[in-house]
Amino acid sequence: MKKILLLSTISLTLIGCGSPRYTGSSVPITNIKPEVVIVQDNDTRAGFLDTIKVWLQDNNYSYIISPDNSKHDLNKLTIEYEGHWGWDLALYLKDTEIKAYQGGQRVGDIKFKVPYTANPNKFGNASKRIGFMMDTLFGQMTPAQATKAANSSTVN
Repeated sequence: MKKILLLSTISLTLIGCGSPRYTGSSVPITNIKPEVVIVQDNDTRAGFLDTIKVWLQDNNYSYIISPDNSKHDLNKLTIEYEGHWGWDLALYLKDTEIKAYQGGQRVGDIKFKVPYTANPNKFGNASKRIGFMMDTLFGQMTPAQATKAANSSTVN
């Protein structure tokens, strides 16, 4: 009986460690909402950019889209993103990063990573998870809160 209890505890611990996780830092908060430049990543699925645009619109940010590999406008907040999907019986958002720059310096970045495990939480809604990244990048939630929200059964 002790062996079963020990194995169960170890299994649950490993599953928890294999959960999707957010890390990073938010853009410094100001009272002025800057115009945002989004540098389009041609190698990332179009839905990623669409989700960023919807988030910015919903949060009253004005934005423009710049082509892939374009130079940053040093006077504007510039966002670069990269997203990778994986396949494990279904398509899921596996690994992604959004970086923010202003004045030639990185001012914030958020990463989302799903470890390669059997944890079913990896199959969550990609748009919601990208939205949590934007919430975190713009200081509306912490990486810990985003991680908790992404692993909530009500979000997936």
